[in-house]
Amino acid sequence: MDLSPPAVGQAVAEVFDGVDAVPRVERLDRGFSWVTLAVDDVIVRVAPQGGSLDPYDPEVEAANLRRVEGVVPAPAVLAVQPDADNPIGRPFGVHTRMPGGVLRLDDVTEQRSKYIAAAAQALGKLHDLTAPMTVAEAFDAELSHTEAVYRRAAPNRHPEFEAALDWLRSHRPDCDDPAVWCHGDFRFANLSWIGPGELGGILDWERAWPGDPMCDVAFTRRFSGWCSIEDSTDYGRPLDQERLEYAARFERVRSFTASMRAIRAWLDGRSHDPRLLTIGRRGEEAMQTELAWAAD
Repeated sequence: MDLSPPAVGQAVAEVFDGVDAVPRVERLDRGFSWVTLAVDDVIVRVAPQGGSLDPYDPEVEAANLRRVEGVVPAPAVLAVQPDADNPIGRPFGVHTRMPGGVLRLDDVTEQRSKYIAAAAQALGKLHDLTAPMTVAEAFDAELSHTEAVYRRAAPNRHPEFEAALDWLRSHRPDCDDPAVWCHGDFRFANLSWIGPGELGGILDWERAWPGDPMCDVAFTRRFSGWCSIEDSTDYGRPLDQERLEYAARFERVRSFTASMRAIRAWLDGRSHDPRLLTIGRRGEEAMQTELAWAAD
């Protein structure tokens, strides 16, 4: 992967005529997934060789972004390069840059309620976008996908994970409500803010899927800390407690595939980032205790 300004400028210019030949390039990502670059006035999302969300496909994220255009504030797709045969050496997507910026916890000690309300309202608007299947069908499809990822990525067998999948299948809500488009990673770190309660954009759409809206709500409670949706006041939709309890377990199971893919990328030599190995090991250790409910 060549992230030098000349290589990035040439690669982007081949698919999008909107950057300098030798552009200003700033790396924005601090996580374990896409390589995110600010290139002049646009965002370039580069697929890594390996990581916690393998396989990486910029066309998938582009399709998700196009689907929510005009529904919620999100980046617009400017171009997609699905092949690695380019000066960067990896597939990438070019998106608009969202106004505002991602904030830290210390940045929002005041007027916190405004941020929480705006986040809940945005998620409620997203969940107005229905998908052509029922909630039950969406769960079945995603559970099959999750098992396929496990079979491909897990370095070892995990009986507790397999038991959890069986439990989720046998307890799956028999809900014929229309599925909605879920973000799949809706947390404060993936929101860009212009000011208190002024949402600039929702970022990182690679995990979006058609599913149960309660899954996004449960995800905020598990992974978004204080910025979680606790009632329907600002969210604007009824909360089903039984489905929320199921969704919380579903999201926890699904999250473990990230640690599996991280350690697989390390073991296969596609990434040499030691943080991926750490993520993988911690995930394997956590499964033994956090999925104990599957044996009840």
